[in-house]
Amino acid sequence: MGKKIGIDLGTTYSCVAYVDETGRVQIIDNSEGEQTTPSVVFISGGEVVVGSTARQEGGLQPECIVERVKNYMGDPDYTLNVDGTDYSPAAISRYILEKLVRDAKDKLGDDIDGAIVTCPAYFGDHARAATRLAAEKAGLNVLQILDEPTAAALAYGYSKQEDMNKTILIYDLGGGTFDSTVMKLNFVGDKREMEVITTGGDHLLGGKDWDAKLTEYITQEFCSRTGCDPDEMACDPECIQMFSENTEKTKKLLTSKESATMTVNYDGQKERIEITREKFDEITESKLNQTISLIDNMLNAKNMSMNDIDEIILVGGSTRMPQVKARLEAEYGKPISSFEPDKAVAMGAALMASFANYATTKTSDGSGSSAGGGSSELSLGGATEFTDPQGRDFVVKVKCTKSYGLIAYDENNQRILSNIILKDTEKPCAVSRNFSASVNNQSAALIEILENNSVEESCPEEEGTKMYEDSTIQFPNPVPKGTPLEVTFVMDQDGTLEVELSVNGGPKQKVTPVRLGNDTNMVGMESSLKLQQ
Repeated sequence: MGKKIGIDLGTTYSCVAYVDETGRVQIIDNSEGEQTTPSVVFISGGEVVVGSTARQEGGLQPECIVERVKNYMGDPDYTLNVDGTDYSPAAISRYILEKLVRDAKDKLGDDIDGAIVTCPAYFGDHARAATRLAAEKAGLNVLQILDEPTAAALAYGYSKQEDMNKTILIYDLGGGTFDSTVMKLNFVGDKREMEVITTGGDHLLGGKDWDAKLTEYITQEFCSRTGCDPDEMACDPECIQMFSENTEKTKKLLTSKESATMTVNYDGQKERIEITREKFDEITESKLNQTISLIDNMLNAKNMSMNDIDEIILVGGSTRMPQVKARLEAEYGKPISSFEPDKAVAMGAALMASFANYATTKTSDGSGSSAGGGSSELSLGGATEFTDPQGRDFVVKVKCTKSYGLIAYDENNQRILSNIILKDTEKPCAVSRNFSASVNNQSAALIEILENNSVEESCPEEEGTKMYEDSTIQFPNPVPKGTPLEVTFVMDQDGTLEVELSVNGGPKQKVTPVRLGNDTNMVGMESSLKLQQ
């Protein structure tokens, strides 16, 4: 029988874990002997190289390097051309996942029965669907797309033996994304309940932004000494590759040292630029401030404050920067713990994959189907529950990280966004809201669905983002103006949405919305390129 694994598909680094026969979570080394794999892809001449080797290959052909595509996951309008072929972020992510899976099989000496793949909590429906698509195209039986902070909290809770009843803030700063998540932990004896309270963050903010600030500073210093043009340097492929390889190394050195130097070669000139940790903290302070603002906004939206938080847990490789802990201590004065910054997410995903029961899918009507088709989740309205080898019962409750509504008309006949599923509603869920026919002899309803961050039942249309093609649901018969219409949104734990409509209390009619740009998400998916062994 094959193994189940957890995969942290990261912006800059990815990681794979499994649970061994003793119930211990183990990180799986890749073929290069590393516990984390750079999420970097090199494509040239019909061959794909992933990881550390890809970075080395890119030194000679920087135009063939692709990295940090996770920031654009699910964007139907985003493609990138590499070696003459267009690729979507999902297609590139597929290659990363194929390497992770192949290395895992080699190390475990066994097939992979199923996997949980993680994503930022702040990912919307499109980004989650693209993540699942990439994993399925990589040959995985995807058990669930799990929020990264939830996975990290699960790994943290699994490591604790004592009882506790506290509310934690997970500060997850990775290479390309930032998540802040409030979770309630209630551990009494062998009963361990974990509930997501709310989430916030920015999937475009991460350690790469600290790298960019450092690159900008070093470029300015170099140009002030040599007279070179910073704009020309910013457009030079070899210069871009040089900074890609060396800026992150310099940043990591500043984690343990008070100063570091970086050698810059450009246009026949060479300079060694020194930067102190103090200067680095100064030039990146605005990025750290952004994370603080995002936390405060998240708490304010739930009428919470840091007085409601007992402890801050740091995860994500970028939390190793000393400035992070120092600033959080100064800002909030709360106990701060760092827990497996690079590994916690993959570890939690592995625990969920190994112990939760994914044998059957329960649909909204209660019927069952095999785990291979569609989402493999528990029944609607329930939490994920499992028992670990120590006999401890875990209950994990997750929430919607976005609101989902449709366009309706108010009493002034103005278009508004009427939310049906509100952010922080527990998943999976089925939520109904009442509407009425807007004209006489109305024979159908136009369903325009928007994803948004509002926590109100109604908000301006411009606050939403259209993520689905419009759907039309026909009525059994034309109805007069004012006839009651009940609309129900049904959402599973992966964010897959189904719409149901009942006219005047009659039978429900169902439609599964089609995501906008669904074909775009597959650009490059069927490429005949060969993944380097």
